[in-house]
Amino acid sequence: MKATESYLVFDIRPFGDIPYMAFIHPIDRQRALERPESLDYVEPCTRKKTIDGYEVSELLPTDQCVHMEPAKVWRGEWVAQYEHTVFCPADAEQTQCPIPNDRIWLSGATSGEIGNRYLVSFVGRKTKYPGGYGHFGLYHSEIIVDRMISQELLSAIE
Repeated sequence: MKATESYLVFDIRPFGDIPYMAFIHPIDRQRALERPESLDYVEPCTRKKTIDGYEVSELLPTDQCVHMEPAKVWRGEWVAQYEHTVFCPADAEQTQCPIPNDRIWLSGATSGEIGNRYLVSFVGRKTKYPGGYGHFGLYHSEIIVDRMISQELLSAIE
C-alpha cells in the first residue's frame, strides 16, 4: 500500500447503508462489501431455497441478520401508519414525538390500528449498528418488540 492510497474503514452496503460489521454471518459481511455491479450480486441476508421445485430467495429476519443489543424495557410514542411505523423513545422533558424523529422502525407491534399514535411500553431489542432498516431502508435503527407491556391510544393522526 502506498502512503497516498486511502481505504474505507467503515464501508456500507449500497442500499440501506447498513455497515458490513453489523451482519452476523461472514457471507453477509462479504456481500455488504461487494457492489451490485454484476448480475449475480446477492443482497446480504438473502438465502435461496426450493419450494415446490422452484428456487426462491428469502430474506432473513432482522435479528437473524444483524447484531442486536440486549433486550430491555422501552417506553415512548409509537406512530402507526401505512408503510410507516416509527418509535420515539420517551425523554424526561419530551411531550411530543417529532415525526420522523431519528427514524426508529418498530417491528412486531401488531395490536395497533393504522393511523394512530400510542404511548407504549414493551420489552424489545434494538439493532446494534445504525443503518438503513425498515421500509425502503429509510430508518436509522430498528427495534423488535418481544413482549408488549402496555399500549394506550393517544390520538388519531391527522
